[in-house]
Amino acid sequence: MWIDDDILRRCQESIVSHCWVPQELMVVLGASNDPTVEVNVETCELYRVPVLKRYGGGGTVVLHSGCAVVSLGCWVQQHFQNRHYFNLVNNAVIAALADGWSDLAQLSQNGLSDLTYGEFKVAGTSLFRSRNYLLYQASILVDTQLDVIDRYLKHPSREPEYRRGRSHGSFLRGLNSVVSEITASACADRLKQSLPAALDTTLGAELIESIPEQWGGLHRRAGL
Repeated sequence: MWIDDDILRRCQESIVSHCWVPQELMVVLGASNDPTVEVNVETCELYRVPVLKRYGGGGTVVLHSGCAVVSLGCWVQQHFQNRHYFNLVNNAVIAALADGWSDLAQLSQNGLSDLTYGEFKVAGTSLFRSRNYLLYQASILVDTQLDVIDRYLKHPSREPEYRRGRSHGSFLRGLNSVVSEITASACADRLKQSLPAALDTTLGAELIESIPEQWGGLHRRAGL
């Protein structure tokens, strides 16, 4: 997926982030997802919606103009500890959003790494790891656009326990259901402004300098 590649090509930097709003509709699979299981493939073909695959795990998502996406690449001390790093980065994302809208301080982490408001999912996240390198992504629903999600995605083959079999419409919520005036572009702008400082607070003690000896292996793993 192109945004993964753009971040990975900058792996000589200790930390780099990009916050953006998708300009085109796309379906993005987790690394191990099967499109025939997770996606309404014929519908995607009919409407010429691209089906892409990211390097990180997690579930399949629809990226659309109502989302804000965070991509983060950084070098960290531990080779593993994925749950620990999910927690640190997710807390930074929550803190950055709450810096603009205090009600969003009520967001929390649920399942392995979802961001939730109460019992509703507002963001999915993923990690790609290569020794000391961490590539994190979050797709944050601001305007849910449930009709779009229902059109292109099947019910997921795997789901967190807290979902309890609920449909997309009963499980997903956008941030505009919490803060009515928020937009995807305002969300991305707030993350651009506030996320670096929030990451320094939550993740700073884990960050290390880029390791040149690992650049080649990282690029090979990503197929660059």
